[in-house]
Amino acid sequence: PTPPEIVLIGLAGCLTAGVASVAQNRGIQLHSVRATVVGSTDLAGILGIDPDVRNGYSSIRVSYQIDADASREELQAVVAQSQKRSAVFDIVTNPTTVVVEVV
Repeated sequence: PTPPEIVLIGLAGCLTAGVASVAQNRGIQLHSVRATVVGSTDLAGILGIDPDVRNGYSSIRVSYQIDADASREELQAVVAQSQKRSAVFDIVTNPTTVVVEVV
């Protein structure tokens, strides 16, 4: 995977681990969980062809297919709680101070 894809993999992994944890805490039996993550980028930005085009993802979509002993509403609540507690989701969706230096 490319470095940007690794971010998507990390996001899916963190959210999915959260789904499993939240479901267990709520007594919901999961049979299968499948996350599909799609990120939209423009190569003109990544390659520096167009300085007005963003260098990273312009949007990210995470979709879940969950087979569980729970209603759709209960599963939506599980996913929402996972999203709320996900450190990777927080990093991706909120400004984060990053210091890069040569020492």
